[in-house]
Amino acid sequence: MVLSTSADAVRGYSCEESEVSSYEEDDADVAENRSLRIDFMKRLPAELRTLVFCTLDFRSILICRRVCKGWKEASEVTAVWRYQFRLRRRWAVKPETPPNIDWRMMFKTRYLLDRRWERGACVHAYNLDGHEESVYCVQFDDEKIITGSRDRSVRVWDTTTGKQLRALNATTAALENNQIAHTGSILCLQYDNKMMLTGSSDGTTVIWELPAYRAVRQLHDHKEGVLDLSFNDRYIATCSKDGTLVIRDRREDGFPLRHSVVACSGSVNSVHIQRSFIATAGVDGIVKVWNADSGRLLMSLHGHSRGLACVSLSPDARTIISGGNDNTIRVWDTRNQHCLFEFAGHESLVRTLHVFGRKVLSGSYDQTLKVWDLDYRKKVLDLRKYHGNWIFSAKMDSKRIVSTSFGAKPVVLDFTRGLDEDYVRHISR
Repeated sequence: MVLSTSADAVRGYSCEESEVSSYEEDDADVAENRSLRIDFMKRLPAELRTLVFCTLDFRSILICRRVCKGWKEASEVTAVWRYQFRLRRRWAVKPETPPNIDWRMMFKTRYLLDRRWERGACVHAYNLDGHEESVYCVQFDDEKIITGSRDRSVRVWDTTTGKQLRALNATTAALENNQIAHTGSILCLQYDNKMMLTGSSDGTTVIWELPAYRAVRQLHDHKEGVLDLSFNDRYIATCSKDGTLVIRDRREDGFPLRHSVVACSGSVNSVHIQRSFIATAGVDGIVKVWNADSGRLLMSLHGHSRGLACVSLSPDARTIISGGNDNTIRVWDTRNQHCLFEFAGHESLVRTLHVFGRKVLSGSYDQTLKVWDLDYRKKVLDLRKYHGNWIFSAKMDSKRIVSTSFGAKPVVLDFTRGLDEDYVRHISR
């Protein structure tokens, strides 16, 4: 249900400035509408008034707030805005969010954040200054950013301030009397709340204990550099320049080796695991899907015309996204093993992909970052001014993008600066 209204009223949420002013003008509008004599809403029980407002779209609710004080009060009932928030299936709050939070402010904050993404209006961009050479890999959350570099170090940063919290390398390991350390570039990494894995050009994978950041084991599974790795609560998968895919069992002590298979005649550049499915991408241009339990090849997906650099599985393992040296991104259905569609727009190698919800972030050697919508099958954001060299890795969530490149300073694009932090911190997607 949408109320007919003037263009000025509808623009109440069209930008941050006009949206804020629409709230400030409410009292004046209420005074101007005192000429109204009959208010049918007053005759309804409070529950029905709330139900009426729940049937409206949010712009109509903003208009109703201007009718009179009674309608304004009815439109601000928290149940109305909680309902409006939950109508948007791409929005979510963290499980620990208080149930009595001001849902009108929660909706407003999330809406303004969406508008910034739609316009590509990054409010705050900054660099992480500390690495001495190219940065190859990154992962982050609301508290920390972790990066790996050609300078053979892993560094941990504060997500909000960009301040370096710690550096992990051979020197720090020696200070702790720990013999476990990489002797080559850090090419890949992944962490969860219990452990972190790093892969290196020295051919080894190091397992770190979190939150202590203590290296506890070094795996020598490959003859050449470990180009990528991926793990979940069941398995650890690593791939290498030597053409192999190695699968270890995380559920058992010592993470015993389960399978080592030849996945490509040349380098296997990317690996990603979801559930019991592992996707790999290599220089042969073929996306391959493996069963983590048996180590058996399940399918081979042909379509790219040149070698692949990156691959990503959706959380339900029904969709695969791949990118490579033909400058395209392909989206595959694992059930019928067909390419659903492709995204074209990069002018050079698609080096990195990250799936967040129904959005895909890509980074390329053309020095651009792009965001694609899987539902609408189109590009929704094109970021061109933040890198001056090849992009190696990029990750995103609902609040920011962090990307690394041939340069020594990762870039953080923060879309939340200036929004109410009391509500931003509750946003999960």
